[in-house]
Amino acid sequence: SIPADQALLTADDVNAAVNGLYAKLDDPSLYGTDLNLDAELMGGYQQAVWTGSFTQPRQMYRKTLTDDNSRVSNLWLEAYADINLANVVLSKLDLVTDSAQKANMEGQALFIRGILHFELVRLFALPWDPAGTNAKPGVVIQTKPTSTESEAAEKSSRSTVADVYKQIESDLKTAITRLPERDASKRANKYTAEGFLARVYLQQSRFADALPLADDIIQNGGFQLTPTVDGAFLNKNTSETLLEIQQNDQNNAGAANDGLSTFYADRNGIGRGGDVDIPQAFVDLMDPADARLTLLIYEGETDGQYHTGKWYDPGQNIPVLRLAELYLVRAECNERLGSAVGATPLEDVNVIHTRAGLPELTAVTLNDILLERRLELAFEGLRIHDIKRLKQSTNGGADMTTVYPWNADKLVFPIPEREVNA
Repeated sequence: SIPADQALLTADDVNAAVNGLYAKLDDPSLYGTDLNLDAELMGGYQQAVWTGSFTQPRQMYRKTLTDDNSRVSNLWLEAYADINLANVVLSKLDLVTDSAQKANMEGQALFIRGILHFELVRLFALPWDPAGTNAKPGVVIQTKPTSTESEAAEKSSRSTVADVYKQIESDLKTAITRLPERDASKRANKYTAEGFLARVYLQQSRFADALPLADDIIQNGGFQLTPTVDGAFLNKNTSETLLEIQQNDQNNAGAANDGLSTFYADRNGIGRGGDVDIPQAFVDLMDPADARLTLLIYEGETDGQYHTGKWYDPGQNIPVLRLAELYLVRAECNERLGSAVGATPLEDVNVIHTRAGLPELTAVTLNDILLERRLELAFEGLRIHDIKRLKQSTNGGADMTTVYPWNADKLVFPIPEREVNA
């Protein structure tokens, strides 16, 4: 309850605000739950089935979203709250006299601002179309801090999808130049920002731009895959993760009405009895010898349905970006471009494939790479975004038989009623 104009008066205050940026990312409405769960449910057909009693996630799964959906509204509000805090940090950098510390703080704030605008535009706007002008409405770009009532009363307009992506790219490219190669506080570093920018470029089908970023991370980032497919989830801050949401048993996104294990898990007394089931159609995509099937998928104790073992405890850390994803990004980009930067697509896919206990492949197609990506990154918040960028479709409706193409309005979150009224 500190007045905004008195909250940040010293360099230590600014550093505390940067820590606050990361604490906010653990909010249930952001990476603590919803930025993962919502994307999986929106593309959940034949991958993640909502069977729980909550109405809001059911609307996402069935594509029947209303503008008073509280989870959608809270995601919008919390994302912009953290964006605003990032803007406040950026406005107070003159208080920091140490040049290295100042650069790091600027990079952290720009990184957070960039990735949250990215999450918002992917959910609240029609998808990027490589063949279009992308002049359709995006989201509100916020680059000025709001700390007074008069500033809060200013009305903002939605920018185009193209302009939002331009701002995201600018923030992340600048963050890359400001962030250190390592951050002892487990916050973002240069390679984390590169990884998210690679995600942005992949979403835009800018494969020639995503490729060198993924290659730099793999070659120079100092990251390594964990020996087992579940290592990055069973342990905290492993060599495989570029960004993790830090949690523990006392400080986490929740264990009753929020939290990834709350909705995904159904064993050891964790979870609500299996709100998210894995359908047989997804299990059938996997080789019976695949370690991801034996270590990361199990039958629930309450309902006997399949569930993911990635999210098993409220206090576990949440990997948001893993090295495994970058191998698959490099493989896909090289395959599409007919190149072999860093490695051949076959070599990169085999890195992931053989870790899962499967024999080396002798050849791969683009479809093979995309399947490996789907199996490796399932239930990590990427599903609907991959459906959109690949121009695929998903199903919805009361009986899940209505087909929605990649650019359907029903796959876009509605601007919250509260925001429109305000």
